[in-house]
Amino acid sequence: MFIQLLILFFTLNLFATEELEIIEVQAEKDIHRFTFSTFETISERKLEQQPLGLISPELHSVPGLIASQNGGPGGRVSFFMRGTEARHLSFTLDSLKINDISNTDRQFDAAFMTSSFIKEINIYKGPQAVLFGSDAMGGLIDMKTRKGENAPETVLKIGGGSFGTMSSSLLNDWQKHNHRGTLSLTRFHTDGLSRLNEKRFNAKEKDATDITQITSSSSHDWGPKIQTELLTAYLHGKAEQDGFSDDNNHDYSSNDQYLIQQKSNLILNENQSLSLRNGFNRHNRFIEATSDDDYFNGHLFQHEILHRLEVGPIGILSGLSNEHENAKTTGLDKSFDLNSLFTQSSFKKNHLKFHLGGRLDKHSRYGTFLTGSGGLGFYDLHFQYSQGYKAPSLYQLYAPDSFGFPIGNTDLVPEVNHSLEASWKTTKDSFDGAISVFQNRLSNLFYYSSTLGYLNQESFIAEGVELSGKIKSTQFDYFASFTHQQFKKNEGPILRRPYNSAQLKVSYFPVESIELNANSRWFSSRKDIEAKLNPYDVVDLNFIKTWNRDEVVVQLQNIFNRNYEDIYGFSVMTRSVFLSYSHRF
Repeated sequence: MFIQLLILFFTLNLFATEELEIIEVQAEKDIHRFTFSTFETISERKLEQQPLGLISPELHSVPGLIASQNGGPGGRVSFFMRGTEARHLSFTLDSLKINDISNTDRQFDAAFMTSSFIKEINIYKGPQAVLFGSDAMGGLIDMKTRKGENAPETVLKIGGGSFGTMSSSLLNDWQKHNHRGTLSLTRFHTDGLSRLNEKRFNAKEKDATDITQITSSSSHDWGPKIQTELLTAYLHGKAEQDGFSDDNNHDYSSNDQYLIQQKSNLILNENQSLSLRNGFNRHNRFIEATSDDDYFNGHLFQHEILHRLEVGPIGILSGLSNEHENAKTTGLDKSFDLNSLFTQSSFKKNHLKFHLGGRLDKHSRYGTFLTGSGGLGFYDLHFQYSQGYKAPSLYQLYAPDSFGFPIGNTDLVPEVNHSLEASWKTTKDSFDGAISVFQNRLSNLFYYSSTLGYLNQESFIAEGVELSGKIKSTQFDYFASFTHQQFKKNEGPILRRPYNSAQLKVSYFPVESIELNANSRWFSSRKDIEAKLNPYDVVDLNFIKTWNRDEVVVQLQNIFNRNYEDIYGFSVMTRSVFLSYSHRF
């Protein structure tokens, strides 16, 4: 009933015709303002240059973000940041948490997310628990949606290439008086390649993926001090799965995700603002198997109120939030509530700045939990301490016994990360450079035992250094990065995370309307459950030609056809070519 009333409210108010001033100041979780976390940004332009319209290829190229992919386009993708587990990375869309509630550990799978309606992606390294709570224990990937910034404009994009891949998207930026937004429809299909590795299992049967995504994101100004935003999205993904060592079982995993969020912004005066946000994230997953079918359903309700105060060099962001999470599958139908109080402050005077923040959580299962962060900066040098945590999922808490052995454990407590970071970053007209040294001390980590179920049993220390630099000239850009990480006091093997990785990218602009890119990525060896995976390097080439209203992109991936593994026994993209054509109306 709440959602129906909300939609009715916005539908009626779309008929307003009075032109009003656009609000410029909002109470929002501005991480740049309130912390010193190292971050990378993927711009809207970079996303537009991806011929397949998926977010995962661009995330692959972020320094220090290690990808682990299962199969070709549309295959499952997990990301590891600074030694933490894939489940320790939180994904948000306009601050709405979109991790998969139906998943056993609330991990987000980036394979099905398309980028046509995304304005930019910000990747924040290190814990973001004070502002974003559970799941952001290792880092945060925050996606911002388009809201009619280019109105009136319609963009049609079609693409395709290797493995029988076809994609298309239609996007409309609209504006009517003080109301503007973006509507998008995306379709993606690939015949794919076998998710199992051909060399190890002689696997040759192709595994297909289909994606349909419909989104609407809009902004509405009702007065000089009142603004609302509305986000709705439906994402359907279906992918053929291989059983381990069997590539011909024709199992399918079907995923339906529904998102809706309403946000209201109120300017109190020149120094203060309020924001009220209500969001809903629902996942319905169904596995169609040759043996037994199974389903996993989960939903998350988020309610949050923020207050922002800016007085001279001092900024304070405070908030109250409530999250209600429910998960349902065979033998499981449980929920919990998480209530939170948090505040983050920042001070900047000349070249000196510092921040301090804390969060108090009250969980209906394991009680109260406190996290904090603090940092000091001088010129371009920053030092930061931050805490992160990961609340156990409902599956980890309550999953029923299987064949007489336990799975869920109601005595689980949150995983914890104590993180230290020192960083330096400079931006000049012809040069960008950054250095980060980090340490993550992880404890109470969840561990699954086939005889004892889930336990808080593991801990380890991940530490390392990230280096990056970019030289810019009239016709050439040169970018290079290197990441080293090592692990200490680990009680078990650290899987799928290489000790070293590097990237070298050269961009050439012979004329204003043409861009050529060569991107080389190298990863050292990594451990997996069954074996040690060999080091590898991958080289990709891009060609982009732009006219007034048209653009052609040609992408050549893995041009040397490297045969490598991110996950033991599973395949990755072989040599392939993809292209796209887009036209703006």
